[in-house]
Amino acid sequence: MPFMDLIKNAIFEEEPQQPKPAAARQAAAGPGPSAAPAMDKTTTYVSPAVSSGAGENQFYTRLTSQTDLTAVADLAKIESFAAPLASVIPDKSLRYKAAMATAKSQAGLTRESILNGFDKLLMVLDSSADSFKHQSDQVGKTEVDSRTAMVNDLNASIDQKQKEIADMQQQVRAKQAELESSRSKLQKARSDFAAAYQRRKAEIQQQRQEFEALLQ
Repeated sequence: MPFMDLIKNAIFEEEPQQPKPAAARQAAAGPGPSAAPAMDKTTTYVSPAVSSGAGENQFYTRLTSQTDLTAVADLAKIESFAAPLASVIPDKSLRYKAAMATAKSQAGLTRESILNGFDKLLMVLDSSADSFKHQSDQVGKTEVDSRTAMVNDLNASIDQKQKEIADMQQQVRAKQAELESSRSKLQKARSDFAAAYQRRKAEIQQQRQEFEALLQ
């Protein structure tokens, strides 16, 4: 899986694709030199600084695949000579010295070529680091920066809406003040009318009584 996909998986928590099994990679690579016996998986090197939990780290899986010892011909050869000796010579130091002696006579391997093989692996690792940086920068621009712009736009929209809400709240307060004033004035008008009504009613009733007496 390319670093780009792994980075996106790490960011968006997508289900990562399973790495191709080692057997499939070896089958795709084709058979090795006829003079070298097949490698034993038990000789696969595991860094003591990395715990078993590193298997869950897709980046570590990717780097391990890119820098496997089989990626360098000389390292693959010394491993192929050492693997058959695992059950015969348990001591790792003695086993690799014996394998080195056989590999030197049969395949022309040297101490320098093997150490140079590890230098090549480190170069591959550094190249992967450069590739990761380039691709992570791309993801940053296409995925992170675009979402940052979206967040900024949403925040700006929220600010605008909050201003509109504040303006509407101010309008509500003003209308409430007008409402209270109108309600108070209406209540006063009703009170004034009731008083005027009672006053005029009393006057009319009094005038009626006066005319009633005058017209007897």
